Amino acid sequence: EWGKFGINVNAICPGYIDTEINHHHWETEQGKKLVQMLPRKRVGKPEDLDALLVMLASGESHFVNGAVIAADDGFGA
Repeated sequence: EWGKFGINVNAICPGYIDTEINHHHWETEQGKKLVQMLPRKRVGKPEDLDALLVMLASGESHFVNGAVIAADDGFGA
């Protein structure tokens, strides 16, 4: 729909990311169990998404349109 205007629309679906809002959760018993289920046994950081965001915002992604990109460290694989 927006492609005819040269606008690409994509979605990033992040996995578990440590933020100010949920930081306390990762220190709980339930949070620690969940971390052990993650492929790298760690929760992501916001900066783990930086390179993907920069790529999508750059001209290098001119042919990426309508994509739903899982950035979950392989958790959903």
